[in-house]
Amino acid sequence: MRPTYWILGLATLSIVIGLFMSRDPERAERLNQMYRDAALTGETRQMVIVGLAVAIGAFVVYLTMTRR
Repeated sequence: MRPTYWILGLATLSIVIGLFMSRDPERAERLNQMYRDAALTGETRQMVIVGLAVAIGAFVVYLTMTRR
């Protein structure tokens, strides 16, 4: 089976599950609460963004130095 069909099937499944979850108000509220609980706070988010920027910068420097 081709990978394209797997990706299309998984995307369809996630859409169907999302529609099912959002139709029930109680389940939708629990899902919304889960998203709020999983969200990063302002300071943590800023630290993650700085860390990603440093990692990407280090990777670019690595590629620049190793390519001749």
